[in-house]
Parts: sequence; structure tokens; C-alpha cells
Amino acid sequence: MIRIIKLIIWIFVMFWIFLLVNYKSFINYTIPESKTIYVKSWDTLNTTLTRELNLDNFYLKIYLNLNPKQKIKVQVWEYRIWEWENIQTIIETLKYSPKAIDKKITILEWWNIFDIDEYLTKNWLTQAWEFISESKNTSKYKEKFSFLQNALTLEWYLYPDTYFVNPNNFKIENLNNSMLENFRKKVYDNLLSTLNSTQINEIIILASILEKEERNILEKPTVAWILKKRYLNNWMIGADITACYAYSLTSEECKMNLSKYILEKNEYNTRTMVWLPKTPICNPSFESVNAVINSKNTPYWYYLHDKSGQIHYAKTNEEHINNYKYLK
Repeated sequence: MIRIIKLIIWIFVMFWIFLLVNYKSFINYTIPESKTIYVKSWDTLNTTLTRELNLDNFYLKIYLNLNPKQKIKVQVWEYRIWEWENIQTIIETLKYSPKAIDKKITILEWWNIFDIDEYLTKNWLTQAWEFISESKNTSKYKEKFSFLQNALTLEWYLYPDTYFVNPNNFKIENLNNSMLENFRKKVYDNLLSTLNSTQINEIIILASILEKEERNILEKPTVAWILKKRYLNNWMIGADITACYAYSLTSEECKMNLSKYILEKNEYNTRTMVWLPKTPICNPSFESVNAVINSKNTPYWYYLHDKSGQIHYAKTNEEHINNYKYLK
């Protein structure tokens, strides 16, 4: 019996020695090299340090319980952690480092709602599909923005531009209001305010296709004329980029899977139907909307881009087929 008690005491002592040695090693641990760590909008101090620095969560909890003043609410931001910092100085950095709290985000012209959602998620401002869900909640925005009266979603009116947001109190509603106000000032007031909802819808749909089809501002009016002429003459618009939108893909995912969907029949694919897509397929810029409204009248019906991005026009199908040589 005495031997068993001694054994238990020995095991107990060894356990605490093991624990103390490892805890001491934990608090004395220093970062081997400088690095940037990221705090996301739903992070705690524990999740940040265990994920970004691979610190042991068990000993981290012990440390924070023994040092309650070190328990802080981390702010969403990027933090620079320097070589040879330890747990105490790292927490001090997380506590006092964020001075400039505005973060620059850039929404690109040819992005769709899935691109924006992915971008905001990767920048730790939202969780996946949170932005998409909010874009469908149009009722809270319609009173302020008249052009949304018949809109089923905010997409296509979320103007692509650079915006500054505060990661520590980021709200999707605030960003949406900024993008909608930008659309109102730059596009609606200047180009669309005298038109009815049907006309606006057709223009934005065509502009969204143009945005993805042609990046060169100088060529946009000519390509816009071709798209409009095909539509008004009951031709297939024939824009490859419309094939993917029905499948909720980002622009990059569409690019990688375009051949899979190019012949699919759906409400968006202008390769398999004569009319316009059901909705726009991205958020067009002022230049694209303006190009659709003020398109350049030419005899062309066809266009294609060579490997360098140079556009080549054709009046007839025969000329267009001959232009395939530029694809080699």
C-alpha cells in the first residue's frame, strides 16, 4: 500500500514538473522570424495566436488565467510581429498596434457578386456568403435609392471602385450604401435618370456583358454596338462569358470551367439562347454603361481577341472565320 502511495506521489510530482517545465518553455518561447499575422472579424485572442503563431492552446489558456490583464479583445487588422518577441510582447502588440484603422478595399469592374463575397471573406471582413445574403435584402435600401424599386438584389448597382472601411466595426450595410451612392452619383444621375426601369435593366445587362468582354475603353463603344445590334436583330449575342453566371461561380472559377458550361441551356447563356440574360452578370463601370448608351455605329457584326488581347472585327461570318488565324 505504501509503495502504491509513493508511486502516486511520484507520478503527481513528475506530472507537475513536466507541466511547469513546459509552461516555462511556453512563456519563454520567442518567435524565430518576423512575420505578419492577421486577426479576422470573428477571432478571439486564443484563436488568433494558436492559428497564426501555432502556440499551444492549453498553455496559452493557463497563461491568460494566470495573467488576467493580458486577456484582451483583439481588433481586426494586420499586425507585424518581430523576431524574438515572446507571448507578453506579442499581446502588447495586438493591444496597441492598430493606429490607422481604415482599410482600403478595391472592387473591380468585372467582378460579380460571388467575386465580391470571396474578396471580403479573404480580407476577413465577412464570412462566406454573408455579403451575397445581404445583397438580397433590398427593402432597407429602396427608400434612399429610387433605382432599386424593382430590384430583386443590390447586385449590378454596387459600383466598382476603391473604398475605405473600418475593420473593427465593419458593416456590410455601410459598404453597400457607399457603393449604391457611388452608382447613383456616377451612373444613374448622369446616364439613367430619365429612363424607365425596363430600359435601365436592358442597358445594365448589356453593359455587364460588355464589361467582361472588352477591357479597352476605346473599343467598348464598338463592341457595345455589336452586342446591341445582335440583340435588336434577334441574333444570339454569343458572349461566352455569360455561360457561367447561373452556376454561382466567381470570375476565376468561370474561366477555369467555361468549356464545361459553354453549351448548357440556362437563362443566362447567350451561346444557347437568342434573348438577353435573365439579369446582368457583373457590376459594370460608368465607361461600360456609357458605351452601351452611346455605342459607335459600325458595319461590324463579329469580333474576337487574339492571344495578346488585341481585338479583330469582321462584317461577315466568312471574315470572322478568317480572323481565327489570330488565335494561333
